[in-house]
Amino acid sequence: MNGRLPLAALLLLAAGSPALGDDAPDPERGKTLFRACAFCHTLTPDGGNRAGPTLWRLFGRPAGAVEGYHYSPALKGSGIVWDEVAVARLFEIGPDVMTPGSKMPMQTITSAADRRDLVAYLREATAP
Repeated sequence: MNGRLPLAALLLLAAGSPALGDDAPDPERGKTLFRACAFCHTLTPDGGNRAGPTLWRLFGRPAGAVEGYHYSPALKGSGIVWDEVAVARLFEIGPDVMTPGSKMPMQTITSAADRRDLVAYLREATAP
């Protein structure tokens, strides 16, 4: 790589990412939003799996990669690597659209600001 960003990346930086929103994220608001997710997901390495896998070390992890959790073939074979854009997109369009056939129940977050805040919280809370 020559140190230059691809055109698509430059356009996203110039316009702001529609999946994440344009304002500064509020992780504390994201923490409040996460309460609905906490029924199925933990955030710590020792929290274990619930109806969904732990989200510990989520960012940069391929979908379907938590050892000991039985994923649907749809999610395991999705090719997704979780990053801020992928997590925001999941809640923008819903799991039934992004990963049809997966076990995650249909849920969307219509507000780009709420998605951005949730992603910011997850980024902080799931980091090693």
